[in-house]
Amino acid sequence: MKYLSFIIPCYNSSKYMKKCINSILPLGEDVEILIIDDGSKKDNTLEIAKEYQKSILRFVRPFIK
Repeated sequence: MKYLSFIIPCYNSSKYMKKCINSILPLGEDVEILIIDDGSKKDNTLEIAKEYQKSILRFVRPFIK
């Protein structure tokens, strides 16, 4: 069971979302990270979210609006 959920809304956020996600990862398996892509079009926000999902599936769940 996860004790804490981090919800990260992203819209054209590729410049800083890796720093944000990486700052949460050291908290361990008791957290989950929900990345909400709110229709980014000018950058690769969704691709970054999917990359994290592949590498750490149990922590990260990307959602697309």
